[in-house]
Amino acid sequence: MVKSRDVQEIVAKLSSDKAKTREEGIKLLNTWLEGERSNDFCKYLGQNTKKLKPDEIPHSETWPFFITMLIQCASLEISTSKRRLPKLVFAKTLRIVVQRAGDDKISGTPLPLLHVVKSLFNHIWEVLSNDPSFQWQSEYGLVLHDLLVVRDYRFHMRKRIYCSLVLLYMDNMENSLSGKNDNQHIIKDVNTLRSLLENPPGDFPDNLRDGVVKGFVTIFSYIRNEGKVSRKLIECINTFLLKDGPNLGCQSLEIHNAVHQFVFRCWLTTHDQAFKDALIFYARLQLNMTRGATDGSFLVQQLLDIVYKELDQSCVSNTNVPRTDAAKYEKFGTLSSSHCGLVELAAAVLYRACINLAKAPSTEKRVKREHVAAHLREALMKGKWLWNASFCCLTRKYFTRIGKDLFIYWFEGICTSFQRILNDANMGHSYDGLLWTLRCKAEKAIKLLSLG
Repeated sequence: MVKSRDVQEIVAKLSSDKAKTREEGIKLLNTWLEGERSNDFCKYLGQNTKKLKPDEIPHSETWPFFITMLIQCASLEISTSKRRLPKLVFAKTLRIVVQRAGDDKISGTPLPLLHVVKSLFNHIWEVLSNDPSFQWQSEYGLVLHDLLVVRDYRFHMRKRIYCSLVLLYMDNMENSLSGKNDNQHIIKDVNTLRSLLENPPGDFPDNLRDGVVKGFVTIFSYIRNEGKVSRKLIECINTFLLKDGPNLGCQSLEIHNAVHQFVFRCWLTTHDQAFKDALIFYARLQLNMTRGATDGSFLVQQLLDIVYKELDQSCVSNTNVPRTDAAKYEKFGTLSSSHCGLVELAAAVLYRACINLAKAPSTEKRVKREHVAAHLREALMKGKWLWNASFCCLTRKYFTRIGKDLFIYWFEGICTSFQRILNDANMGHSYDGLLWTLRCKAEKAIKLLSLG
């Protein structure tokens, strides 16, 4: 059972002017944070913290006070270790205390660090901006992540510090990719940057937008091959587009111009489904960003080519799944989450292709529109299941925005080939294509009947 004198012993050592005594205090604190005594110690501090009033100065047996002491210890350790690396135990202990305090099941206190979180953000910036060792940077990156995910904490971060941290992590990644720094910790840098972009202290700062766009453009000038780093970077861009995309305007296309060659080169060759999902989500986000943009038609044409290949390739790969593996699907015609993303993208691209080219006055673009319609009709007539799934999505979401004549044209194609699709399904014992064809017919009939 933890007692007040146990806590005061730790506090006395941590507040000492002597470095050796402070280190002993860190070691003593860690003995209380580990093993069976950890829960009692954390609950003791949590209960005392819970009693604090909003304007009350935290006393020595609360979480905020311990954080303040650890900030001072870490700062003193850094300032007194000019000829050696600061001892990592100080950074580790700060990270552990932040995590223990933030665990409601252990501390039993909501927002226990609210009194000290602004000082903690300031301290994190001071440490990270002074080019710490990889180990210290890693520990402080974890602390930063744990604070950012709590809404009531991140709103206490100064916007100046937030902007500085975002640009710092972008610079770190650029230096790692260019060979100036060891790239062993780039994954952690990307993860921390993603947390920052996903959790700004309020609205995304206007003065940061240009720096982030330029940062991504520069970073992707070093990316050549598929891998964990490139997947994490695409996910990071997705987070940025999702968070601030509507405010980017043509700057979203600046990012696309920097990444599109890499994206489309890897799209059809990758065997990493998580990476492909990230690429599909990226395409959907960019498509949404370019509504009405002058360069939007160019993006649509790029995506149209890749969607054609992806739908064909996915249809082939699905037919090659061994019969014994089919049990992993609840039933025929069920879409996985990955297929759902692809179907949503395909429907949006097909819609934009038809609409954009329909508005174009030139004969060449009208021919392209007719080619898109004919290509879709041909795929539907072949009973390709993923094409039919995309067509169902197209019908459901965009029926009222596309000319009725086009839907009748596609519907007639399905009806013409239905008997052959039925025969092929029975012969090959593969019913995904048939089921999605039936769904297309049902969806189309409902929509056409609704028009009278």
